[in-house]
Amino acid sequence: MKVRRASAWGFHPFNGDSERREIEWCFTSKHGVGKLPKVSGHGERRIVGAVAPHAGLTYSGPIASYAYHQIATDGNPETFVIIGVNHRGFPGFAIMLEGVWRMPLGDVEVDSDLAKTIIRNSEFIDANPEAHEHEHSIEVQLPFLQYIYNNKFKIVPITVGYSDYVMCENVGKAIAKAVKDKQKDAIVIGSTDFIHYGPNYGYAPVGMRPFEKALKWMNETDKSIIDIILKLDAEKLVNFVQEEGYTMCGPFSVATTIIATKELGAKEANLLKYSTSYDTSGSKDLIVGYGAIIIMR
Repeated sequence: MKVRRASAWGFHPFNGDSERREIEWCFTSKHGVGKLPKVSGHGERRIVGAVAPHAGLTYSGPIASYAYHQIATDGNPETFVIIGVNHRGFPGFAIMLEGVWRMPLGDVEVDSDLAKTIIRNSEFIDANPEAHEHEHSIEVQLPFLQYIYNNKFKIVPITVGYSDYVMCENVGKAIAKAVKDKQKDAIVIGSTDFIHYGPNYGYAPVGMRPFEKALKWMNETDKSIIDIILKLDAEKLVNFVQEEGYTMCGPFSVATTIIATKELGAKEANLLKYSTSYDTSGSKDLIVGYGAIIIMR
């Protein structure tokens, strides 16, 4: 059995008790949703997708808590298709077809049946577990789901490196078709952070001083990107981010999520929370935008 071990050092605790405390802090901290999640046995199951950030839990975890709290309230899906950014240079889409992710809170099983159906539906997905090694964008989503559902769920992990809209459309439709064909109760999660601003990212269009000017530009730019996501316009999202050269890391993961969820009946998206690393950490050297969005039937 393929075992993918937790490897995102520094992004979340590697001890079970510490992990649980950190997730509880994400939910209850002043930037979090303010309360612990409770799974509703009678949830409407209207949520078919979500967008969640993937920085270290101390930075973006409170923002992510908004999405996961809402997912818990909505019911108990059986599988999460999580589309993460590949930060290590693997191009295109890469899926894990089987195995478990061994996390501090226990093992999370890959939904092999659904994963194999997805890859059969698309010419643009490679079966490449190596693309998932040492990648944090999916890994940091799992502690939230483990805390909420006590490992009674499965995942289909997919990373995407450089891509284009045509590939996103193909993969998004492949995911939706597989979910329908296998009659899965699934949620598709697109993992992304928004603008990365500062000299270490080589990106500071309006400079760093005065800081308030940089922060204002970043908030407004992130809002313009989020507005496109809320309109569920995947093609415009990809084109806009690429044409403007914006440093959002996951336009392809989010575009693919939008396409898949629309095929699954999504009609609307809601922004639950937007914030930046400056808000959560106070650091002015590097600023990253985070958003929690849910996509519903």
